[in-house]
Amino acid sequence: MSGYSAPVRASVDVTYACDLRCIHCRTNTGEIPVHIRRRMLSIDQLKEVIRELDAMKAFEITLTGGEPTIRKGFWNLLDVVGEVEFSTITLITNAANIALDKYDKIIDSGINSIRVSIDGTRQTFEDVRLVDRYDQVLKNSMYLNERVSSFKVLTTVMKTNVHNLFELTDALRRAGIKRQDYILVRAHGRGGRNNLLLSEKEVMDLQEAVDDFHRKVPRTEFDLRLNAPYLSPVQIAGEPHDVVMFPYLVPDSSVAVSATGDVTMSRLTSSKPLGNVKDRPIAEIWEDAQSQLSEEVAEFSEEELRRIYWNFADGEDGANYQHTALLDRQIFEGFEVR
Repeated sequence: MSGYSAPVRASVDVTYACDLRCIHCRTNTGEIPVHIRRRMLSIDQLKEVIRELDAMKAFEITLTGGEPTIRKGFWNLLDVVGEVEFSTITLITNAANIALDKYDKIIDSGINSIRVSIDGTRQTFEDVRLVDRYDQVLKNSMYLNERVSSFKVLTTVMKTNVHNLFELTDALRRAGIKRQDYILVRAHGRGGRNNLLLSEKEVMDLQEAVDDFHRKVPRTEFDLRLNAPYLSPVQIAGEPHDVVMFPYLVPDSSVAVSATGDVTMSRLTSSKPLGNVKDRPIAEIWEDAQSQLSEEVAEFSEEELRRIYWNFADGEDGANYQHTALLDRQIFEGFEVR
């Protein structure tokens, strides 16, 4: 165990609502039962979580969802950004449907780190997002790229778009964008149910292609990274990493706070909550989390989790679907919602 006094990264789901219905959505947007949606944290509760994480000196607090910007009260939530003294606040958005003056309002709040999800060029984007908004999202991304100090495109890699990844990367380079992460689709949410996961061989082939890209294009010109769990250790040896990689490299370094307040350790498959911020401060939950993680490690070693992960991706181990996210269990298995 790392023994960190605070999460390196805390991912906070602002809402389960979204204006899109992507085929790989990790939070099953559009399928969330009413009894779960009614128990989402209030804006004041979300503010308090952010304050507590900042007081703990969490390095990065990521606001995600769903689509955070469509949460009722989101613009009020931004008021807390000016109170933050230590943490970097990062916003992840689909950048599909709000006007540019709204992005100015986000930036004026103090958010200077933004990630936009783009999963392919025009036809592939539509195949994944189920809407024809590629041009608008790219335009908005170019706008944000010019106005914040930390901007990056996040591309979820799945069977639907793996053929189109480098075409998208080339399009981003032409647009003046310089940072992109390829992030493997997860087993939870619609990614697993729609059989979108890549096999281990497909991911290793992609890693080779990314390495080849690095040989041709220096990272100072375009910083492309593949965030892949349970890949060969050679992939990560001896190079600097974005904070988003910490859950892959140090399993007990990050937490996720669900829209209903459940806290889980970002160990990729955690489906058991450490606690709920409605009941206890997140600092207490974090302190107690280390012993629970020790129990998880004793039950499932990294090698066992690696085997489960790739067997699931290959369609060979459907029985291990219970090792996916807590939200899946709440929706499909009736797991208790606090």
